[in-house]
Amino acid sequence: MNPFSEYPQYDALGLAQLVQSGEVSAGELLKAAQTRLAEFNPLLYAVVTPMEELAESLVKNLGKRGPFTGVPFLVKDLMLRFAGVTMSNGCVAMKNYRPTTDSEMAARLNASGLITFGKTNTSELGASALAKNAVFGSTLNPWDLRLNSGGSSGGSAAAVAARIVPMAYASDGGGSIRLPASYCGIFGFKPSRGLNRFEDLSKAWGGAVVSHVCTISVRDSAAYLDLVAGNTGQAAANPALTSYLYATTQPPKRLKIALINLAPVETPIHRDCLSAAAKAAKHCEALGHVVEEAVWNFDGRELMRAFLTVIFYYTARDVANMAQWLALTEPELAIELNTRLMAGIGKGVRDEQLQQALAVWQRIAGRLADFHSRYDVVLTPTVATPPLASDALDPNVLEQWLMRGLLASGLTDKLFSNSMLNAIITKAAQQTPFTPLANITGQPAMSVPLYWSDDGLPHGVQFMAATGNDRLLFQLAAQLEQAEPWKHKMPPLCQ
Repeated sequence: MNPFSEYPQYDALGLAQLVQSGEVSAGELLKAAQTRLAEFNPLLYAVVTPMEELAESLVKNLGKRGPFTGVPFLVKDLMLRFAGVTMSNGCVAMKNYRPTTDSEMAARLNASGLITFGKTNTSELGASALAKNAVFGSTLNPWDLRLNSGGSSGGSAAAVAARIVPMAYASDGGGSIRLPASYCGIFGFKPSRGLNRFEDLSKAWGGAVVSHVCTISVRDSAAYLDLVAGNTGQAAANPALTSYLYATTQPPKRLKIALINLAPVETPIHRDCLSAAAKAAKHCEALGHVVEEAVWNFDGRELMRAFLTVIFYYTARDVANMAQWLALTEPELAIELNTRLMAGIGKGVRDEQLQQALAVWQRIAGRLADFHSRYDVVLTPTVATPPLASDALDPNVLEQWLMRGLLASGLTDKLFSNSMLNAIITKAAQQTPFTPLANITGQPAMSVPLYWSDDGLPHGVQFMAATGNDRLLFQLAAQLEQAEPWKHKMPPLCQ
């Protein structure tokens, strides 16, 4: 066996087992990953910041520390501080910003045995559903280089799809793990809020944001959740009965699944996305589960108004924080037009309006808890569109003119209102009408790659469970993975 030529066929736990058995060294795996990076990154623009010095240090000081010992790893370039490494957050203003200390999450990753060797592309401040920014440009989709990989974790998703790494760090505030996972044909899991013990994102978008990984395999995702949830030291060959990894070895009970094809707001759903959900429903029925068509039990427009209110408010805060870090005034910041307008509008969100929006979140979370008293799992399309071109969401010339005029007027903070929110909901939910719900409620959700359309593009399907039922989703995902394997489905470009 030549583990180097077969590197793309292994998941992260499989590579770690090679290192632990002595069949291959961590340095050899890193070289294999860097070879694929050199071959495919010039086409994809997935990795934007090399971290070779850190990687060499991690290899040199490696011990047999945990389930991912020696595995090459990439991290998303968004709010994750590694000492001395650029943290641009997708912003021109921060392209030279280098934190002086590691965040706790970075320190934990360094201590885990993972070999981090680069940062991946994202949208500016993670706010767009496409992986695109003015610093590094667009990350392209390995299934079709005319299209974008999806945002905001598109760099990580594209790198995993291209098998540069089997697993990459990502984050999700409204679908930013699940959307690019769908577009890139890989597995994307968003855990329940608060499971990660080592990363405090409770203040990011009002608690909507969680970090996790996008992966080739279900078991890698589960083992990583064990790692960050504090279930450390678990061996892949003999996982603890209470671990998420162990859940992947056990079939779920007979589930009652609600199939919902209507978006919470009036978003058109592409036929391929609907076909993906229909095929997933048939797979679930073939596995013995009960699937029923259902409808949402809440007001989708109220949901989106509340979600956008929180995003605007926190974008204003993020921009203010950026100015403070860089010792600049906000007008001096080199940020994108959309971000500047969002921050301006966000300044008009009063504290009581923010609290009212968060109260809507809590109320809808209660409605979904009632829904899950009748259904174990909700099945939807992950996204409403196939992968889009990188310029698909750009404002047109007239929109840009209007945006600049509003900013010049100094009155953007006066724009915030329910009528303004209603006016932008359709565009805001064009791709992702389904995914924000799990961020709002704190539920676990996952995008599973079960469908490729006739044009060769992947279309993920989303499954959601009640808060805390992450193990149930991993059980179902592993069952689907065994029945309809996807690991061998690699973009032709990257084979």
